[in-house]
Amino acid sequence: MTDDNLFKGNKLSEAIGYEIHDFDVKTLSEGAQADHIRNLLFEHQVLCIRDQELEPDDVLAFVSLLGTPDKHLLQKARPDYQEIGILSNIVENGEAIGSANVGFAWHTDHAFMAQPVAYTILYAIDVPAEGGDTEFASLYKAYDALPQAEKDFLRPLKGKFSYAKLHASNTYSGGNAAPLTAEQREKTPDVVHPLVRIHPHTGREGMYINLGDFAGVDGLPDDEMTARIRGWFEFAIDNFFYAHKWRPRDLLFWDNRGLIHQATEYDRAAYRRQVYRMTVTGEKPIGWGDLHSRP
Repeated sequence: MTDDNLFKGNKLSEAIGYEIHDFDVKTLSEGAQADHIRNLLFEHQVLCIRDQELEPDDVLAFVSLLGTPDKHLLQKARPDYQEIGILSNIVENGEAIGSANVGFAWHTDHAFMAQPVAYTILYAIDVPAEGGDTEFASLYKAYDALPQAEKDFLRPLKGKFSYAKLHASNTYSGGNAAPLTAEQREKTPDVVHPLVRIHPHTGREGMYINLGDFAGVDGLPDDEMTARIRGWFEFAIDNFFYAHKWRPRDLLFWDNRGLIHQATEYDRAAYRRQVYRMTVTGEKPIGWGDLHSRP
């Protein structure tokens, strides 16, 4: 547990999320404050800091305190900052300035990568007055609440995750994704991850599951596993949920190791949306079996 008194703030919900009040992230540097923000993130999973006046360099400086910013391969990025993706419905001079159809289904980010992203960071510039929320559910708390028999079933399992499957299904790309380039195919081979993941910094144990890119568990029927994952998703969403209502200049960031999230729809004809999206390089997931398989 952290000493939340270092920053003024409040929980965003009983289940998940914390908001830091009256803080300018441009003043943040490596040291006690940065350590405390990381610890708050590990504990609460989602953090929000509102009313931030940030230029791209400021955003990247903040992200760099969390780790190494990724360059965007699979998403439209700013031409001058390849680490800053743009989520937007805005069209300028006949060209979309960003990706309009990303994230509109429950998922955890980039489970299809050998080293899934550790953190996702969003910075809002233009947001809809209605709709366009980002919803979260804790897979840590859902796992803690499972019957022991379910935990025993999950712990030794490893699942295959496939970006090719996700892309072909258009699960959260809006149904109009362009074909994968040769570079994208080379960068996104199928991978295998534990379905119970252990946090590398805290040792916290939780489910690591996805739907759109999930491609099965060896030796178990695909239909059965997909049905089980849907059930675990629904349990987490029903019981350990937070919906973020965006304001312009919100800085929102989360730890992908123990939650699922999704964007919600909005009236695209009535409202503009422009949000910067950044991710931080993660590590190969650590599974329960990695720690408990030795004689």
